[in-house]
Amino acid sequence: MDTFVDSSWYYLRYLNPKFKDGMIDTSLTDKWSPVDMYIGGREHSVMHLLYARFVHKFLMDIGLVKTPEPFMRLVHQGTITNQGAKMSKSKGNVVNPEPYIDKYGSDVFRLYLMFMGPYELGGDWSDSGITGTERFAQRLYDMAQTYAGWFTKHKSEEKYDLADLSGEEKSVYRYVNKTLAKYQHEMEHLKFNTAIASMMELSNELGKNLAACRPGIQTYTLLRVASMLAPLAPHLAEEIASILGREKSLFEEPDQFTPDPEALTVDSVTIAVQVSGKMRGTVDMPVDSDQESVFDAAKNDPKTGKFIEGKEIIKVIFVKNKILNVIVKQA
Repeated sequence: MDTFVDSSWYYLRYLNPKFKDGMIDTSLTDKWSPVDMYIGGREHSVMHLLYARFVHKFLMDIGLVKTPEPFMRLVHQGTITNQGAKMSKSKGNVVNPEPYIDKYGSDVFRLYLMFMGPYELGGDWSDSGITGTERFAQRLYDMAQTYAGWFTKHKSEEKYDLADLSGEEKSVYRYVNKTLAKYQHEMEHLKFNTAIASMMELSNELGKNLAACRPGIQTYTLLRVASMLAPLAPHLAEEIASILGREKSLFEEPDQFTPDPEALTVDSVTIAVQVSGKMRGTVDMPVDSDQESVFDAAKNDPKTGKFIEGKEIIKVIFVKNKILNVIVKQA
């Protein structure tokens, strides 16, 4: 029969393809169906999904399945174009991945495909764009080489007490946990491009402050970098973990790489300082600081204080944790 008819129930048959006592193994379909997420192109909507839904509802009517729908969620992946046009052999604009995999490796190629745009929209291929992704991957690899063997030499804790960390350590510890939380959220929602972007931002932060941290913090941080890289670039991630001295695969005990909730709490905020409505700078203050404390900080800050000192203050507008606007009498 037509392939669309055959493929209308494959997701049920695949659970036990050698089942001989009927069409499907209901002991497994009752447990595993419906499918949580179906990912496919828009062309699937009219053909395959239409038939699959019809067949599934028929199977429910005759008692072979118990769920009214075959798939709980549908996601359409975007199209990767070349110079704005859909790739086709007739146009001669098809990108052959093999030369790029030979030159950059499959991990870099995969990272670039996910980074070029939102998953549902796709993106436009660029021969030069992949080089930026290669530099990012190389930066992470070089960082691992710097701390080779540190997993076995310097054991890290599962989590650290923020009060015991230095300024640079606290910055790195907060940043890696904040990135890990954002990364997990983005991955769950198939936002691969922003997940990778957050890792790129993290690598820049580590380039500034990681060297100033104690060995345990460095090991803690780099293993979590590798854990985030694992679903996207598994070969590179395992190589980094191995260089650090980890013997187990990153895909074993993945739950150990969860964000530390304490590191996600905010203990300070940056407050905008305006003078008569004009932005003059910012001051960093403890969360929920009162107006008087923020005003004193703004007045004593060299950048913002010069616009306040000696001026007749008419009014102060204060929005907690956000804005201090000092209205002064104009000369």
